[in-house]
Formats: sequence, structure tokens, C-alpha cells
Amino acid sequence: MPELGIGIDLGGTKILTGLMTLDGEILKRRLIPTEAGTQVPAVIIDRMADSVRELMAEAGQAQKIMGLACAAPGPITYPHGVIMDSPNLGWQQVRLKHELEKRLDQKVIVGKDTDLAALGEYYFGQGCQYEYLLYITVSTGIGGGIIADGKIYHGTRGGAGEFGHMVVNPSGYYCFCGRRGCLEAQASGTAIAKMAGFMMTGADKGWQNHGGQAVTAREVGTAARQGNKVARRILANVVADLGSGIANLVHIFNPQIVVLGGGVMQGLQDIILKPLRERVMDEVFPLHGAGLQIELTSLGADIGLYGCLAAIIQEQDQNTNL
Repeated sequence: MPELGIGIDLGGTKILTGLMTLDGEILKRRLIPTEAGTQVPAVIIDRMADSVRELMAEAGQAQKIMGLACAAPGPITYPHGVIMDSPNLGWQQVRLKHELEKRLDQKVIVGKDTDLAALGEYYFGQGCQYEYLLYITVSTGIGGGIIADGKIYHGTRGGAGEFGHMVVNPSGYYCFCGRRGCLEAQASGTAIAKMAGFMMTGADKGWQNHGGQAVTAREVGTAARQGNKVARRILANVVADLGSGIANLVHIFNPQIVVLGGGVMQGLQDIILKPLRERVMDEVFPLHGAGLQIELTSLGADIGLYGCLAAIIQEQDQNTNL
């Protein structure tokens, strides 16, 4: 029977738990709502533990569970797994690793979601062929993870990879963090919607949905495909700022590949991926651009689960080599 791992991808709206073989086959999934705004952390952690127990029961006694891992929104300390002040969850000083281990009575690897996504991309998306890899997610917000020499670069306490709070336009939009012109404030899905709200005039008001809600990044993309000049200008601004941000990161880390994920990149890839590549390559030094790959992840919404599995595999390998 194959050896198995269990991963938990904790998000602001959902908890995705998966039972996986070590070669990357996802055998079973459990998807439940997080309800972070209405439930205290203890209740949500109980749900996470219950979902793990359910998958363990379905695996049966004959199967060997090699490890458990959890990907959670940052900022989160490493290796202690304490969620410090997560805007996605509204949690502060929650000892997630400790609480999960207490409930499950076994070790749980806990890491920042974008760090583990980068590791999942390294192992399963790129087949371990790039020892120096950057993963950037462009969604409601922007974050990332750094793979150096085949391992996650965590920084001193787990705080590395906060790409979304790199300032790319000092006179740009205000960010929720209090600064101005952060990459997240300029190029995330939230930023695209905000720009649409500011720039819409006249006939562009037709982008609004029937409920009178604010325009979404998806609607901006649809309008751009239909030739709307305002929508195209918005996405050109996004490409400029995101491209400059990626170029900065390439100059700092000199990766072999930059992998892009998240709902904005997945949904707008046909419009922005090609010009984004061109922008980055125009800005980076020849040394850094030589052989550089800029690709969209192939792992989709399961990248968090793959990251958990990769962390389990990496830890097993380290233990074997001791």
C-alpha cells in the first residue's frame, strides 16, 4: 500500500484538507467553510483537526500516514507556527502548530501558505529542476515564497517573502498596511477593482453588476477583452507595476524561474502574461535575464495541498539522512 500524507490548506474563506500519496496523487479532499469572521480560532482549529481525523479514518489502519502539514496565511513564525496578525483570518498570536498537535497528538508541520506553495511548485510543478525559484500569488492580495538551494528561505523568524508590501510607486494608492504604493495596493485583484471604481465614467458604468456591487477584476478583464479603453489602461498599469516588482525581485534573488499563481493571474493570463514577461525582461540586467523563465503554475487551486505534501517529503528525506 502507498505511503500517504495529509495536508491542510487554511484560508480566510475555506479549509481544504487532502489525503495524498507521496508521488502527488490527491486521493480524497474535504472542503469546509472557515467562517473566520464569525468563529473564534479554537472552533476553526477543531474543524481542521476533525477533517484530518476523517481522512485518517478513510485511509484505514493498513495505510501509513507519513506526516501532517498545514499551510496558513501569514504573517506566521517559523518553525513555531504562531499566526501573528493575519489580516485574512483576523487572528493575532494564535499558536496554530501547538493547537493542532495538541488535538491530533502528533507532529504537524505548519508554514506560511505562500512558502509552502513555492515548495509545492518546486517539487510537483517543476519537478525539482530549478533550485532557485520564486513563487508569486496575485489574487485578492499579493504574496510569495522563495526557494533557494531547493529549500524555503524563511528569513529570521519566518517573515521572508512579503512581496506584496514592496513599494513600487511611492505616490500610488494607499495600502491597508498604512504605506503608499505597495505592490499589493497597485496590482492585486483588490487594486484592480479600486482602480475601476476611480476611473469609470459614463458608459463604463455598465461594468457594474445588477446588484450595484463594485466592479471586480474579472469584469475588468472581460471589458478589456471587448476593447474597453479604460479597462485596458487599468491592466496596463497593473502590468507596469507588477513587472517592475518582479524585476526588483529578480535582481535581488537571481532565480532561474518565477512562477505566478492566484486568481488574478489564472483569470487574466490571456491578457497580461505576455506583456508582463516582456516588461520584466526589459527591466532586468542581461545577467539576470539569461535563461530566466516566467511561467504560470500548473497546480491551480491545489497548490497549497501540494506544498503541504512537499514539506512532508522534505522532512522525511531530512530525517532519513540524519
